[in-house]
Amino acid sequence: MRRLGRYLEGRKLTAALMVLVGAGNAAAQTGGWLLVRNAIDKGITADNEHHLTIVVAIYLGVAAAGWFLQAMLIRGLATIGQAIVIGLRRDLFDHLTGLSLRYFSQQKAGWIIARLTSDVDAVSDVLSQGMPTLVSNVMLLPAAVTALLIADWRLGIVSLAVLPPALALSRWFQRVSHAANVEQRNRIAAVTAQIAESVAGMAVVQAFNRERRFQAEFDALNEANRAQSTYVQKIFSVFFPSIEFLGVLAMVAVLYVGSHLYAQDTLTIGTLITAIYLLQLVFQPLQELSDVYGQLQSAGAAMVKIASILDEEPEIRDRPGAKPLPRLSGDLDIDSVVFAYGKDPVLHGVSFRVPPGGCFALVGESGHGKSTLARLIGRHYDPDEGAVRVDHHDLRDVQLRSYRRQLGVVLQDPFLFSGTIASNIRFAKPDATDEEVQAAAAAVGVDRVAARLSGGLEHEVREGGAGLSSGERQLISIARALLADPRILVLDEATSNIDRPTEVLIERALDRLLAGRTSIIIAHRLSTVRRAEKILVVEHGRIVQRGAERDLLSEDGVFRRLAHTLEGGDETEFAAAG
Repeated sequence: MRRLGRYLEGRKLTAALMVLVGAGNAAAQTGGWLLVRNAIDKGITADNEHHLTIVVAIYLGVAAAGWFLQAMLIRGLATIGQAIVIGLRRDLFDHLTGLSLRYFSQQKAGWIIARLTSDVDAVSDVLSQGMPTLVSNVMLLPAAVTALLIADWRLGIVSLAVLPPALALSRWFQRVSHAANVEQRNRIAAVTAQIAESVAGMAVVQAFNRERRFQAEFDALNEANRAQSTYVQKIFSVFFPSIEFLGVLAMVAVLYVGSHLYAQDTLTIGTLITAIYLLQLVFQPLQELSDVYGQLQSAGAAMVKIASILDEEPEIRDRPGAKPLPRLSGDLDIDSVVFAYGKDPVLHGVSFRVPPGGCFALVGESGHGKSTLARLIGRHYDPDEGAVRVDHHDLRDVQLRSYRRQLGVVLQDPFLFSGTIASNIRFAKPDATDEEVQAAAAAVGVDRVAARLSGGLEHEVREGGAGLSSGERQLISIARALLADPRILVLDEATSNIDRPTEVLIERALDRLLAGRTSIIIAHRLSTVRRAEKILVVEHGRIVQRGAERDLLSEDGVFRRLAHTLEGGDETEFAAAG
């Protein structure tokens, strides 16, 4: 609740009003029974019909006011609750998009999805449904106790004798159920993560006939979730009936003591009847709060999980005083960079400079640091030592958004979002006009691909680009990068996995995209690498060769070996994947 309090900014006055409304509703409910006592003792018993009529009229007015206040309380708290949920979900998603790639590489996608879905839903249920019950009953409990003591302090003391064990039981329930609910959220997250992984890799699962193994894993996780849910319900099955039984004991005590006081003429029948119903109002909040307490515990456990994301500090963020970058010329300088994902460095003092508009290629075997360099240039990571500079600005000293607006990246396996081809191209520049989108599509040949599809550029693309070939997806991603008009461009294995019919279009598109931009190419095709003015050969996190293609092929070194790796010496391709 303390975490959610920040979302009350601008709504504190409304929240305070709802507390007053809840207090008024509690006063109406308890005050009504005091009016009933008066009607019985001074109206019915005294045979005073006029007095009875007046009291009944007042009682109806109080009941109508209570009904109005209850309706106002439910609507008001539900409105505040949904506003809080919207703010929480927005901040959670915004925080996620600002976290570093390292976080997403270490955390399962399904676990993150569970935080945004089931955990936020648990909080939403409490704020929308449980909060009116919570506020009204928190107000009703002390009001009912006060009214009971006003009606007859002796019966009040007798009935309140059961409150200490009730409070002790509640404390036990709070401690045990909280731990159980946290574990239940873990079980739900594990099931969600397994489902997400299975769906994402279904083609591989079916290709290797591993459906039964995945089914067995799912069954095991599902059974663990069932067992934990059953354990939570066992806790509830002890707590809720116990609270009700304590209420029965209190009722028996009031009836027993009240009958003796009535026999001694020290208690009126109206007071006894009122005390019985007020006692129900004392234990009604305890019972209803017990019901909503399960929701509160579930939401509390969910907030623990949500907080674990919100408390995660992004590794890559703007320093205090970071300045926005002006329009770049594209001077890129990698200065003595050392970087490690864990303890062992992946890059060892790498240095090179790409002049504005220059094009360098990084080649080497898989796992030797090429893609790591690309991530450092994109500032998805910061170097442990050394610096990455653009136009003589250390990337750590500039605003990240202003840099990435001038950076373009084309990946080996481009991701397309559900929508149209045009919307996927426009992703790089949301305010682009239709004419600009069409021009970018025509410049790289996407218009030819779209012409074969229903709807052209308005053809609906399924999530991930399903239904399009890898070459078609790559063309769309190149058009997207071209529309962004970046000053610095990184092609990370952008020409791998391309089907031959689309290869010519891809090569022409790259020529159009690279023109006039500072470019870093990571590739495994000589046809792509030949575009580079200089080739850097990366081995074990170091640059072991650098120079033009002709010069490197003339040397007996790593590059010539790579050029002869595939197809027994076919120099059109070489192993630089990774």
